[in-house]
This record gives sequence, C-alpha cells and structure tokens, in this order.
Amino acid sequence: MLPPHRVLTLTNREELPDRNMTVKIHDFASRLIARIPDRTRDLIEIAAFIYAADRLIKRGETNQVEYENWARELTFCIPVRDFNFWQQAEVSNKLAEALVFVSGDKSYKFHFTSRIGIDPLTGLFHNMDTNPTSSDSNEHYPIALYSGGLDSLAGVVSLLETTSSKVVITSHRSNPSTTQVQKRVYAALSKAYPGRLRYHPLDCNLTHGERASEETQRTRFFLYTSVGFALAQAYSQHELNIFENGITSINLSKRQDLINGRASRTTHPKTLGLLQAVFSSISGQSFVINHPFIHLTKTEVVSLLKQYERPELITATVTCTKTFQKFKNRSGASHCGYCSQCVDRRFAMYAARLEKYDAVYDFDLATEAFPGKDAQTHVVDYIRHAHTFATTHFGEFCNTYLEPLADLTEYCQPDQAEEEVNALHQLYQRHSMAIERAYRRMVATHDSIFKPPKPNSIYEIVNARRFQRDRAECLATDVAQMLSTTLPIALASTVINHENALNNQIQALLRRDQADYEREYPAVRFSFATVVPDHSSTKADADLFIEAKYVRKTMMPSRITDQIAADLMKYPLGAYKLFIVYDPERRIKDDNGFKRDYEQRSNCTICVIR
Repeated sequence: MLPPHRVLTLTNREELPDRNMTVKIHDFASRLIARIPDRTRDLIEIAAFIYAADRLIKRGETNQVEYENWARELTFCIPVRDFNFWQQAEVSNKLAEALVFVSGDKSYKFHFTSRIGIDPLTGLFHNMDTNPTSSDSNEHYPIALYSGGLDSLAGVVSLLETTSSKVVITSHRSNPSTTQVQKRVYAALSKAYPGRLRYHPLDCNLTHGERASEETQRTRFFLYTSVGFALAQAYSQHELNIFENGITSINLSKRQDLINGRASRTTHPKTLGLLQAVFSSISGQSFVINHPFIHLTKTEVVSLLKQYERPELITATVTCTKTFQKFKNRSGASHCGYCSQCVDRRFAMYAARLEKYDAVYDFDLATEAFPGKDAQTHVVDYIRHAHTFATTHFGEFCNTYLEPLADLTEYCQPDQAEEEVNALHQLYQRHSMAIERAYRRMVATHDSIFKPPKPNSIYEIVNARRFQRDRAECLATDVAQMLSTTLPIALASTVINHENALNNQIQALLRRDQADYEREYPAVRFSFATVVPDHSSTKADADLFIEAKYVRKTMMPSRITDQIAADLMKYPLGAYKLFIVYDPERRIKDDNGFKRDYEQRSNCTICVIR
C-alpha cells in the first residue's frame, strides 16, 4: 500500500470540485466518435492521464543530474472498456517499454480494471454526439501531426504540394499561447491552400487551479501520437505522418547532463518503432508512423518552404521553448532568441538564406551581445556540437556513439544497418557545414573589420575558438577571470593568515557568481587515499576541481610547485583542475614561467592573483 502523499488522483469531469485536468474530447471527436473503437477511446484516456501525471509529478532539481533523481517509478490504475485486451501482459509491456524510453523514467506499471457503465471520474467520452462526420473510407487522407512549429509547417506544406487530396491534421493544445500559435499557422495555411485541410485539435491540460510541477513533458508525444492514431482510424487510414528534422529527432547529446528525462526522445526512431508496435496491437493490423524528415537537417527542412515558394508562412510559426516568459527587449517578439530551439532555428534560417522571413527575437543572436550566461552556453554548445561532427570520421563516429546508434539501427532492416549509420554520419556532416555557412552569412551581413568588436557576442566566441576548448577549461577560464578581478578587492582590507581564510573568501565569490559550486566536495579516491578539493563545480558536463594555494611571505615558491605537482597526481586523468595561487608578496617572479610547464603537461589552468 502506497502512503497517501505518493498517490495522485486524476479527475476530468467538469461537475466535480476536485477536477485537476481538462480534456476537451468533444471538440476533437464529437463528429468522429462512431468511427473510434472502444479500445482506441481507452488509449486516448490512458495517454491523457499519463500526460497529466507527468506534469504533476516532479522529477528533480536542475542540478540533480543523477539517473536516480530524475527517473521516476509510476504506477497507473485506470478503468478501461476493453479490459480483456489491456490486461494482457504483452500489451502492458509494450506500452511500458515505449513510455520508459520516451520519458527517461525508471518504470511504468499498469493496473487496469473493467469499466462499469461510464465512470464519473475518468470517462472522457460521456454525452458524445454519435452522428459520424461523412468520410469516404476508400479515399486516401494523409494524417499528420501539426504543432505550429517550423518543421511541422514544412511537413504539412510538403503533403499539400505532393498530394491532391485533403490533408487531415491534428494538434495538442496545452496552453493559450500554443493554441494561439496553432490557430495563426492554420489560418495562414488555409489561406494558402483553401479547402485542402481538415483540422482536429485536442485541448488537454491541467485546470487553472493546478500548476505543473514538471515541465519537461516527455510523455506529451505519446498523447499527441495517440490522438493522431485515433484520427487515422476515424478516417480509415493505417499510417500517421510526423515531421521533425533528423538532428533534433536523433538528438545525440551535446552535454553529459542532457540524459534520461532531460534529453528529448519524442521523435526518435526507437520511440516511433515502439509506438508503432503499441498502435498495431490496438488496431489488430499493421500501423505505420512515417518520419520523412529523418535524414534532413533543419536547414534542408526550412529550404523546402523556399522550394515550394511558401517562405511567407514562416513568420507565423513558433519554435521557442520559453514562450511562457515575458520578453523584455522587444514587445513584438515571439521567440527568446537564445534557447536551444531558437539557436537552431536562427542558424537554419541564415544557412537557407531566409532570415528576412524569420520571426522577431527578443535577443538577436546575429547583432547583439549575449543577455546572460545561459544564452552564451547554448550557442557555444551548439557550435561545439557542429565542430565535433565536422572533424569526426566515420569510424570515430561509430565508436563514440555506439550505444545511441544501436538504438537507431535496432529499427532498421538487418542488412541496412551499416547503410543507415553512414547516412546519419553524412546527416551530421551536412548539419555542420550548414552551421558554418550560416555563420559566414551572419558575418557578411552584420560584421566588418571596420567595426569595433562586439564584446560577449557570437563573433567574439567564434574568433576566440571557445567552442574548440573543453567545457571545463572554459569554465576554469571564466572562474579565473572573475576571481582575478574580485578577489584582490575582497582582500584589500582583509588580512589572510591561513589558507582556510582564503578559501572562505573564494567560496563567497563563487557562490555570488553562481550557485553550482561546492566546498570540499566531492571526495576523490587515489590509491589508498582520499583527496578532497577545496572547491568544485557540480555541473555534470564540467567536472572542474578548484584548489587554492596561499604563498606566504616566508614560503619558497618551490613548495607551492611541489604541492601543485602532488595534487595533479591525485586527481582523475579526465578531470580538469584550476589552481588559484594567491601571492600577495610577489614571491613568484615569473608568472608565465611558473604556469607554463603545468598547463602544457596537464589539463589544468593556473591563475596567480595578487
């Protein structure tokens, strides 16, 4: 028996006071209900409740990167119409396997019960209009998921341009902002292609009194595709189209902390393969999820809109992940300009020479200084990712990404696995070339040797080749620069008598600058001894250890040399070390000579401060 604080009850019926979720199934399916089998109605309810639970059950804090902290164990008790089908272990196992992969959670378990009549708590299909909409079951209607984003726009336009039939689209509306965007893009598409679209959106969200505890929303795609599957059945179709560029779908991690629930796997080929198996079991026949953009870069996807002479539709779309925030710099902005999705879109638009059709950004990557550290980090990681693949040959690509590539090739024909991996390597190579092409266009349009350099901008980052350096080295450089400026000021009226007092000052400055630093943590094993750094970064992708050294008036510099050499031996080979050497009496006469040998032979930075 679970304790009460670990039990979450999900309620949808409007008349109940404890309602905590809204699913407007009437708007989606009232004219289609007779064409949706009971088993599929069960599926939509199951998907809706999983989505609501996903948003109401928190994973962990952003600095908790361990699998144990971010992965949840979830058990669902749901009444269903087709109990005999859902109680089969094979069905539950397929469903759980798909959800574990797409969400990054530990486990999903299901206890299904037989619905008696219409359950007042969970029935989403009560009081439905059972008069079906007219539909010729012999006619082919392409069914597509539509988000209001750039990739889905290009996908729907491609279907409209390459078929003569009507195209049926569906979307998931989770908040007023998303709804507004989807309505705007749909209006633009309807104007460009009059009479060609049938649109069936589904509103599913938490009630106004409920605030989401978890915003990763990794199970949203399960709800989204379940709705698409139901729509395909209503129109007697056996396939569903989803549209996202291959780089985003495959999502080879840029950073170590982007794992499990933090790394999106929504349109990953394995996700699609697992969902295909679920939907095929439900329908009793083969059901296919098409992913026509899997081998296209973002630039190539965007270029389709130029090919079909529809670039004017681009400005209606929204790709940003921070639309819930209020933008400060430009009142008409629809994008933040610095989240990973905005950065990807911005580069693609420049690479495709379509930047004049792009949306308004609160921060303009091509012309402005970064508004904060997060913005700079996103851009540096993005360019570093592209640089890595530009310089990675096929064999190295296979060895480095062996595990994620295995997830991909698992859903290929056995004799096509090598061909598929080669295609993916070429995809990432083309992506890297597009990034370089975009940057060159930014420079040609906005930069000049006759203009003063813009500090803290993309041009400064690229010119300094910061993206070619290890992340921990970049962090060490930032910390060293900050302490070189602030530590002398902090110590101007303070007498330091011992190293512990120096570390107290350093800790205060590190904490003021950023919260992701720990004092005397973690303990590192070396042979039979345990080494504890003075400070460390808790960022999973940095792995930075910081040691402070105080050179007293009577101390010989060689003693500090011996201490640093001993510390270098004790830390793991892959760890990056920053040594803060406080030398108020100038006992070290030649700073560069003192640092040179260490920095050349070991992955460390030495910062001498006075």
